[in-house]
Amino acid sequence: MRRRLLTLVFSTTLVALVLLGVILVTIMSSLMHTTNEQRVAATARVAAFAIHQQVELGGFATAETLRQFVREDAVLEARLPDGRLLRTGPLPEGASYRVTVDDGGVAITATVPASADARRLALAGLLVVGVSLVALGFSMLVASFYAKRITRPLEDFAELAERISTGDPREASRRYGVPELDAVAEVLERGVMNFNALLENERRVTTEASHQLRTPLTALSLRLEEILAADELDVVRHEANAALGQVERLSGVVDEVVATSRGGRGTPIELFPVDRLVDTQIIEWTPAFEAAGRSVTREGATGMLVEASRGAQAQALATLIENSLAHGEGITTVRVREASSWVVLEVADEGRGVRSDLEARVFERSISGGESTGLGLALARTLVAADGGRLEMLSARPAIFAIFLPARPVLALGLEKRRVDPRATGPDESAAERRSDGLDGLGRRADDQLIGRHAVVSADSLAEEPEGFPTWRSRWSRRGGRPYGN
Repeated sequence: MRRRLLTLVFSTTLVALVLLGVILVTIMSSLMHTTNEQRVAATARVAAFAIHQQVELGGFATAETLRQFVREDAVLEARLPDGRLLRTGPLPEGASYRVTVDDGGVAITATVPASADARRLALAGLLVVGVSLVALGFSMLVASFYAKRITRPLEDFAELAERISTGDPREASRRYGVPELDAVAEVLERGVMNFNALLENERRVTTEASHQLRTPLTALSLRLEEILAADELDVVRHEANAALGQVERLSGVVDEVVATSRGGRGTPIELFPVDRLVDTQIIEWTPAFEAAGRSVTREGATGMLVEASRGAQAQALATLIENSLAHGEGITTVRVREASSWVVLEVADEGRGVRSDLEARVFERSISGGESTGLGLALARTLVAADGGRLEMLSARPAIFAIFLPARPVLALGLEKRRVDPRATGPDESAAERRSDGLDGLGRRADDQLIGRHAVVSADSLAEEPEGFPTWRSRWSRRGGRPYGN
């Protein structure tokens, strides 16, 4: 494009200079012709007046007298009243300027050859050509400067588009001093910023989804291993149903994480008991804690209701328990209490807590005290905030994290205040008794599966394993303890 601009400027300037040169040469030729005629006429008038005065005074005019009035290469010719003809030299050949003046009977004819004008006109033409060439060169320098100034932004825009196509997130912050080009640059810069934000959000969604999928995938693999190891059809059917429940949970986790990361909501807000949320997570994480030689218990109030997304809060609480398992020590306690209009779920352990250098940044993405990704707490905080709650660190040493959820009054739903010990859930306890504990009339297996949608395993599925069948606790032990990571 720069070459085209320079070619356009060169041709336009050249045509303009040629036209200007022709006009200048024509005007100069006309001026020379007029000037020469006036000069010749003046010479003839002066000579005629002088000769007439001399004749009137009785003098005798000769060719030498006439030659006194000759200028440059002019030839004078005089016809006197007595009939004599005087001439200063031979008449020039070719084109010439010729003027005759008559004064008192004395006729003077002045003749000047036009060849001198041709030489002067040629010199003037050369001067015009030289000036035109200088002007053409200067115009090309200016055109080159402005062509570079105009085409450089286009080259930058092309480079920016190529960078965007390769995933380079750098922005175009250059301005060019041309309003139109600066406007285009600003639009492109906003587009790059929006593209980078969209790309970063998609990467974050992918990372968070993969992070949250690890636990249900591990549970699903354990169920499939149980199916492979089982010989009885009832056991295979039971484990297959449990595996289907884990597949449903996988779908729910993906929907929840993606919707929350994009500003939406994966599961609707509903009123549900905190007991089921906490008990399910206690049951889910007990095998992993026992495999690590630790325990997880529950304390505090029971029978409280919250209005939130059940699946999202299950993920958030699971993240806190998982972090306690991975980074804490001793007994992990899940404490439920009421604070004003909030239901508070505290997760604490007996470990050394959060390092001082990480205390102020513990909820930032990619900040971790171990070798984990550092996404768990940041994502959990987002999930809690999406339901109008908040996730806070109440104490750094020992580490105490708390989920604050909006509380709702306990309605007459037949809720029984109870204290759940997951170790009491065993194969000797009947499924009917465990289903009757909790929500009266809502403790069916379908409700367990719904509440356990975002849990690795429900209480009923643990209790219904047949006698002698490898339990989840033994399976976790055989897999070497902790399959999780933040």
